[in-house]
Amino acid sequence: MSEWTPRQSSDLYRVPNWGAGFFSISEEGSMLVHPRLSDGPSIDLPKLANELDRRGLRRPILIRFSDILASSIEGLAGSFETAIEEHEYQGRWRGVYPIKVNQQAKVVQEIIEFGAPFGVGLEAGSKPELLIALALLDTPDALLICNGYKDHAYVETALLAQRLGRNPVIVIDRYNEIDLVIKSAAVLGIRPHIGLRARLSTVGAGRWVESSGHVSKFGLSSDELVRVIDRLRSEDMLDCLELLHFHIGSQITTIRAHKDALREAMRVYVGLHRLGAHSLHLLDVGGGLGVDYVGAGTDNPSSMNYSEQEYANDVIFAAEQICSEADIPAPDIITESGRAMTAYHSMLVFDVIGVDRDQSHPEAEGSEESDHPVLHALQEAVEAISPDNLSESYHDLMHRRDEASSLFSLGYLDLRGRAKSERLFRAGCVLIGEILEQLGETPDTFNDLQRILTDTYFGNFSVFQSAPDAWAVKQVFPVMPIHRLDEEPTRSALVVDLTCDSDGRLDRFIGDGEEKNSIQLHSWNGSPYLLAIFLIGAYQEILGDLHNLFGDTDAVHVRLDDQGDGNYQIEHIVEGDDVTEVLSYVQYDRRDLTERVRRLIEKALREGRISLEDSALLKRRYDEGLADYTYLQGES
Repeated sequence: MSEWTPRQSSDLYRVPNWGAGFFSISEEGSMLVHPRLSDGPSIDLPKLANELDRRGLRRPILIRFSDILASSIEGLAGSFETAIEEHEYQGRWRGVYPIKVNQQAKVVQEIIEFGAPFGVGLEAGSKPELLIALALLDTPDALLICNGYKDHAYVETALLAQRLGRNPVIVIDRYNEIDLVIKSAAVLGIRPHIGLRARLSTVGAGRWVESSGHVSKFGLSSDELVRVIDRLRSEDMLDCLELLHFHIGSQITTIRAHKDALREAMRVYVGLHRLGAHSLHLLDVGGGLGVDYVGAGTDNPSSMNYSEQEYANDVIFAAEQICSEADIPAPDIITESGRAMTAYHSMLVFDVIGVDRDQSHPEAEGSEESDHPVLHALQEAVEAISPDNLSESYHDLMHRRDEASSLFSLGYLDLRGRAKSERLFRAGCVLIGEILEQLGETPDTFNDLQRILTDTYFGNFSVFQSAPDAWAVKQVFPVMPIHRLDEEPTRSALVVDLTCDSDGRLDRFIGDGEEKNSIQLHSWNGSPYLLAIFLIGAYQEILGDLHNLFGDTDAVHVRLDDQGDGNYQIEHIVEGDDVTEVLSYVQYDRRDLTERVRRLIEKALREGRISLEDSALLKRRYDEGLADYTYLQGES
C-alpha cells in the first residue's frame, strides 16, 4: 500500500469543499488557516495551539481569526458590487450585521471596523442590542435597523439616536407598533425613519421553513400594510416611510426560495409606491444567505445549492427587473447576512482525553476444553468467516453473543466466560469489517456493524456550550484533527463531550455526498491529540448553555501582521469562566460555600475522621477548584 499523504487527509475530511479557501493541509500534515484566503499568508494551527498553551491559555479554546471576518465581509460586498455592475443597477448595497448572530463585543467591534469601508451597519432585534448599536456604530451613513418587539423606551431611544448622528430605521413588525412610533415621534418632535416588514406568503427552505410564510412570527399582512399607509398619510408622515423589509428564515438551502420571495417582495414594494409611498428607497431582504457547512452544494439542511455570487445576482436582478417594469427608482439593497459574515472566523480546539475501547487489533482466542459450549460455538463462528459467507457468519456471531448474554444472566456462564464471549464476538466483527472494506461495499445487512466497530473518543469540551446546534437541530459542523494529517486515520469513531448527558456527542460528520455517523481518527496513545470544530462563528457562542455548569471557554482573537509575511499577533484574549463565575450564574455565593465546607471540616476534625494535614489539603483543593477553569486540565 502507498504511504498516506496529506492530500488524502484533505480529501477524506473534504477540506476544499467546506473550507471556502480559508483552510488547507500542509505537506507536514498540519491544518493551515488562510485568513486572507488561499492566495494570502497561512497560519499553522497546531503551532498556534501550542503557542497559546505556552502563554498559559487553556483548552478547550475558541480561536477567532479577525482577518477571516474581514475577508468574509469584503467577499459579500464584492459579490454585490459585481452584480450591480453587471446589471447596471442604479441602487447600492448597504449591508447590516444582525447583532444576535454573535453578540460578543470584540466580534461586533471588528465587524464595524472591517465593514466601515463598505458602509456596513447593524441590526438590533432587542433593547439591549439597540443600546450596543447606539454606542458602537460610528460609521458615517451606516444604517441602524431596529427590528423586534418594541416598547415605549425602545422607540424613544431609537428616535433620539438621530440626534447623535445615527441613522436608525424603526421597522414596524406588528401593526400596533405604528401608533407607538407616531405618538413618540410627536412628543419628541422628531421625524422618524420608518420601515415596514411584510409577511410574505413565500416560505423558506431548510430547518426553519416553518417560521416563514403566513405563520411567520413577525410581519404585516397586505391588509395591514395598506392600513399603515393610510394611517401615515392621515398623520402627514407618509414621507417618513423609507424601507420595506422581509425575512424568510435562516440558512436557506435552495436558491429557488430566495427567487420566489424576492419576486413577491418586489411586487409589494411596487404596490407601496403606487399607494403614494414615494419616499420608499430601501429594500431589506433580511437574512437567509446560507453557509455550506458540509461542502455538498445541495439543499441538505447543512448545505446550500447556490453560491454567494448567485444570491447577489438574483437579488439585484429581481429588484432591477421589476422596478424597471414599473418605472420606479431602484432601491438600495440591504442584506442581513450575519451567518455568512461570521461562520468561518471561529473554531474550537480541544484535546482528546480518552477512548473507551482497546485500540489494539483483537485476536480470536483458542478455546479450552473446559470452556462453555457457547464459547466453542463462537470460536467456530469466527474461524469460519470468509468473503463467501459474511452475512451468515455475522448472524451466527450475533446469535452466539446473545446466547452467551442470556446464559450469563441465568448463572450458567461466569464473568470470565462472559468476557471471553465479548472478545470473540469483537474479533469476528473486526474480521468481517476488514473484508467488507477490501470488497469496497457494506450491504444493509451490516448496518449495525459500523456502530459495533466505532470507538468513542472523549473530548475536553461541551457540545451544549460550544456547538449547541449540533445537539438542538442536528447541524453538521466540520470536525477533524488539526495535526498528524500525514498519517492514515485508522479508527472509526464518534466524539463525546464531558457532560453526563447522552446527547453530548458529535455523531454526524461530513461524508462523501451524505452525512456519516462516524469519523476516521488516529489511534490515541495518551499523547496530545487535538481536534477542532470549524465554522462555529454564527449563533453557537451566544446559544451555548451551562449544561453540567461547563462555562465559556478561553477565547483569543488572532490577526495577521501588516507585513503580510504570515506572522500573526494575539490581538485580544478573553478568559473563560472559572467555577465561581459559573456558580454565581445559578445564585451560589462563594463565601457561603467555603464557610459551609469549613464548618464540615471542623466537625470532621473534632470527631477524628480527618487529620489536620488532610483537612488542609481538602481546604486548599476546594479553594483552588472554585478559582479553576470549568474544563479539565492536565497535571500542573
